[in-house]
Amino acid sequence: MPFVIHWVENCSGSETVFKIQTPAGNLVLFARGDVLFKTDWEFAGNPLQTVTGEHDIQRQLNQYWLTPEKPIHLKLLKQGSDFRNKVWAELCRIPFGETITYSVLARRIGSAARAVGNACRDNPFPLIIPCHRVVSVSGMGGYAGKTDGDFMTIKARLLDFEATYKK
Repeated sequence: MPFVIHWVENCSGSETVFKIQTPAGNLVLFARGDVLFKTDWEFAGNPLQTVTGEHDIQRQLNQYWLTPEKPIHLKLLKQGSDFRNKVWAELCRIPFGETITYSVLARRIGSAARAVGNACRDNPFPLIIPCHRVVSVSGMGGYAGKTDGDFMTIKARLLDFEATYKK
């Protein structure tokens, strides 16, 4: 598993915003100290303000694209309901380069596919919590609550990167 997540209950300090370039686009990361509290994708029509300079988390994640099999330890701010945390924990068990359907994931945790999809949509840590690895029984499904456009392009690129690297 490339990301080893250490959940923390709170974080403090000044906010740092930085981005990493990925094969899928720019990922913007929001941190307080060494704890990430949010990630978000940046789009050409919606640039996000970032701080210049390099953060240790940024250096680690930049290495991910060169050696995705090397574990990266990240501290993430725990948030969301118990159910969402259950879904996000299960997402982290999906192996790199593999996909699972919403319905199969739902059966694993004793829930419904729609509820799993809603938890995926509300994922505060795209890429790190790999909701891009969840697909529908009839195709790609959605990503970040969208079924077309930029988010679906990102999802396809992430899945392509993982499939290519896994070979």
